[in-house]
Amino acid sequence: RSARSLLRSAARPGPARRGIVSGPPQNPLGLAETLVGFAAMFAACLGPAAWVLAHLGDYKKRE
Repeated sequence: RSARSLLRSAARPGPARRGIVSGPPQNPLGLAETLVGFAAMFAACLGPAAWVLAHLGDYKKRE
């Protein structure tokens, strides 16, 4: 029985293929959506770094 279960798991097909289609988007983004996306990425990436640089003097102080 154990040999049968080993063979069954080896004969099982792999994961199903995904339907990836290349080409232009079906619903292009508008200008407002693009600007909101860029602003969110800018704030997420550069916001923390700007905050640390703005408060660098606070980190240098020894209390």
